[in-house]
Amino acid sequence: AAVAGAVVVLATVPVLRRPRIMQSRLWRWWLEYMSVRVAYRSGEPLPDGQQYLFLMMPHGLYPFSGACATISKMVETFFNMRIAVAPAALRLPIIRHLMGWIGCVSAEQASMRRALANGDNVGLYPGGIAEMVRTVGNVERLVLLKRKGFVRAALEQGISIVPVFVFGQSVVFGQLPLPTWVETLSRWLRASIVLPYGRFGLLVPRRLPLLYAIGAPIACPRTPSPTPAQVDEVHAGVVAAVQELYDFYKGIYGWGDRPLLLE
Repeated sequence: AAVAGAVVVLATVPVLRRPRIMQSRLWRWWLEYMSVRVAYRSGEPLPDGQQYLFLMMPHGLYPFSGACATISKMVETFFNMRIAVAPAALRLPIIRHLMGWIGCVSAEQASMRRALANGDNVGLYPGGIAEMVRTVGNVERLVLLKRKGFVRAALEQGISIVPVFVFGQSVVFGQLPLPTWVETLSRWLRASIVLPYGRFGLLVPRRLPLLYAIGAPIACPRTPSPTPAQVDEVHAGVVAAVQELYDFYKGIYGWGDRPLLLE
């Protein structure tokens, strides 16, 4: 009974953000372990004082790049950003505490809109679970072509969309092959079902460099009730920007022959 009570408490008691903890030396060492680098497509950092919806890609088996973006010196690049995560993750003891410390919010539309309305920046992985279970070792796959909800939210709030492609994110973990029906089951459960492994076959990410390629902001004029045509126009611009961003940096990262598939 005591154990059950402790689990209930850990799963329900509100968790506060802990910026001091996330700025500790331990996390600086972690960024050094992953050899994290940042490159701006425009050649300069994003203008401060503006609000952004960061489109983080790819998802990978675990959104590791989002966690790295909220610790140590990376908060200067992704300032005031709250990562949107699967609602189920915010109900798991210990996991929800780590996510709460870095300020994660639910990926549900209402939660993200509330964060944007409060003046926060939001980091979103548009591919979600579908992209997670499709992660493979020899090609980059993005589930983006039919994901348009984030565009509507950005237009409603008048917030620029910033595409961010993190090279290396998809290969820091590998996974054992699973049948195709697992993706359908994962989406039904709203939780990922994968069998990942990393360095030495453990749940430790491989020591591979992460390159955060940050695209230029895509303006979204405030439109309280955007039409499908307006959403499609911005979405097409986002897709084109993501492709251009990947093509520009893939050779620099050493992935000149690695294709990008947009689905």
